[in-house]
Amino acid sequence: MVFKDEELKLKLESRPRTVVTTDGEVDDMNSVIRFLLYSNEVNLEGIVLTSSMYHYAGDEKRGIEPFRWTGTQWLFDIIDAYEEAYPNLIKHAVGYPEPDYIRKVTKIGNISNAGEMEKVTEGSEFLKELFLDNDDRDLYVQTWGGTNTTARALKSIQEEYENTSDWESIKKRVSDKLVIYIILDQDESYSSYIAENWSDIRIINDQSNFWHFAYAWKFHADEVNSKLQGDWNYEHIKKGHGKLLELYALMGDGNIIEGELPEEQRGSDEYLTNNPQYNRYDFISEGDSPSFFYLINNGLRSIEDPSYGGWGGRFGVVNERLYKNTVLDYDVYTNRYEAEYSLMRWFDDIQSDFAARADWVVASNYEDANHNPTLTVKEGLDLEVEQGEEVTLHAIGTDPDGDHLTYSWWRYFEADTYEDSKVSPLKVEQVLQGDMQFGLHRELNSGEVTDSITLSGSDTDTVTLTIPEDAKSGDTIHIIAEVKDDGMHELKHYQRVILTVR
Repeated sequence: MVFKDEELKLKLESRPRTVVTTDGEVDDMNSVIRFLLYSNEVNLEGIVLTSSMYHYAGDEKRGIEPFRWTGTQWLFDIIDAYEEAYPNLIKHAVGYPEPDYIRKVTKIGNISNAGEMEKVTEGSEFLKELFLDNDDRDLYVQTWGGTNTTARALKSIQEEYENTSDWESIKKRVSDKLVIYIILDQDESYSSYIAENWSDIRIINDQSNFWHFAYAWKFHADEVNSKLQGDWNYEHIKKGHGKLLELYALMGDGNIIEGELPEEQRGSDEYLTNNPQYNRYDFISEGDSPSFFYLINNGLRSIEDPSYGGWGGRFGVVNERLYKNTVLDYDVYTNRYEAEYSLMRWFDDIQSDFAARADWVVASNYEDANHNPTLTVKEGLDLEVEQGEEVTLHAIGTDPDGDHLTYSWWRYFEADTYEDSKVSPLKVEQVLQGDMQFGLHRELNSGEVTDSITLSGSDTDTVTLTIPEDAKSGDTIHIIAEVKDDGMHELKHYQRVILTVR
């Protein structure tokens, strides 16, 4: 697709700004690889290597031994492999950052110990300047490890300005800019420093959903795991997809990570022998990837409100500055509500999309790979409706490859504020692994209704539904339109239409 210069400029500037902070676990490495394939979807401001309770470099002077520390070179090796892929990637989409730019904004932060935030580091100073810059657009701080380098940057700002007349305005501007997306609390610096001293920063805290695109994926129904299996991964991701995807770690693929514990070497034959539930080339983990899935503009509009739900999961409001994965979606395979299903429901689409971008790495011509269709809804995306009104919506899809398109519509009723069921829900049960939340679920109560609104024409480009008579003023109903092509991997695009009752 060709853009006029001004149109392209506006498109690129509208992408969300983000910085990634990451420790050196195998799933971080995998997430970095996938993230770079999606780096055209964001304005990448930087990558900062940090520590966590699971990985730190140690400090010989202070008598701290390294723990599961995998070094720093792995990050630059991945960027080098991205550089090999870059000439092909830019033929398939605009906006990919140049490899030298990524190297320039990749920094080493606080890595010596879990939660260490006393040292001023290259990474913390980089974040400090980024937090203080004159760009007031939202800045998403993806937190794949500990928050300690972020905390050190904020503390440096506090130390410099707290006793000046500018402090309140600077604190407000930084707080209004930042959105910290935390994958687990992997050290104590968020609770002990950030939450106490920067309580107005917006936080999206994934405490458990991420596990289900991580080491817990084998706990799911088989139906959501079809594209996490070894045969699929080897064929569509690993085999013949260039050096970047050769670095993508899969079970038993021979990838041994220096510094990691022997029992965590998931690429070894020994690991497969000791863990027979896995097959060779099975998915390992990308527990951090939901933090950038959330930022991808695929039409689901989740970035507008974390409670809407999308590829990064769905989150409940704790207060106006804090969201956690406390809300539940209805799992059609287990017939119960589960917090983690708000992420799991997208796995097939996420993996198909990943496979297409893996093809981009080695496809030197645009026509040699598949690309996502686009979708608009004729009536618009935010509509006011009346109780009892019949509403008709028309989807208009286009495909850059000229593929045949099919349509589907469904109601994301869990994201609605309209309530179908008049039966009180049963208690939500928390599933724990040790002292960590692993999931939330609740069973259906007797007589409980899930989705009561009929969609006519749901497998066509035109859908009709009737707004319930008992809908209250202000109630919302979320309708998802999907368009899918028939090219390789059958790629999708979505649009979310939000109907608000007058």
